[in-house]
Amino acid sequence: RDLRMSRGLGDVYKRQEQCRLTINAMAMRSQDNLVVALELIKNFSQKGFQQVVDMEDAVDQYEDHLGTYLVKFTGRELSTAQNEEVSKFLHTIGDFERISDHAMNLAEVAREIYEKDIRFTDAAQRELDVLRTAVSEIVSLVVGAFIGNDLEMALRVEPLEDTIDGLCDEMKLHHIIRLQDGSCTLAMGFVFNDLLTNYERIADHCSNICLLYTSPSPRDMRRS
Repeated sequence: RDLRMSRGLGDVYKRQEQCRLTINAMAMRSQDNLVVALELIKNFSQKGFQQVVDMEDAVDQYEDHLGTYLVKFTGRELSTAQNEEVSKFLHTIGDFERISDHAMNLAEVAREIYEKDIRFTDAAQRELDVLRTAVSEIVSLVVGAFIGNDLEMALRVEPLEDTIDGLCDEMKLHHIIRLQDGSCTLAMGFVFNDLLTNYERIADHCSNICLLYTSPSPRDMRRS
């Protein structure tokens, strides 16, 4: 979307709404990128990898253009509420961009798994499948909550983020046991930990986005 608007249409609310619609498109692109990256872990293809590269580039451009526009926007005379909204937008686009970055990281891990023919133990694979499903769900929730301005959906994100953190901690312990009994190699371990780190960071960014919209604003706290 083109964010350039004529000065004759200098209505703050229209500009904010245009920003929100563009962030919606960015959010969906970030989610699409993650979906492709997660599929690559199971079924790697060079075509899918290139899709992730291209979508990551598109998300970077969204962040660059939106960020530049929003920073200029804050230089105008805005109400306190409008300034808070613009600040939330700036933080939100940063988190959606980071989710796409981690999708790119996951695609690179998927390529390494494919090229080195890395095969996890059945137990590790089951754990990774559960975690992958949870991460896919949390991103779906945060994108749906943001686009639909759905508070109920947003409130489901933080408990799921806690669950993902717990799963990662548990899986790290199981991984140490597998290393000790020789069922897992160091090479497998590095890749396993890379997957966990990216999954955990994606959940963190989802939590960041939803906390922006579910926590009381400074203005609301001053009123209470």
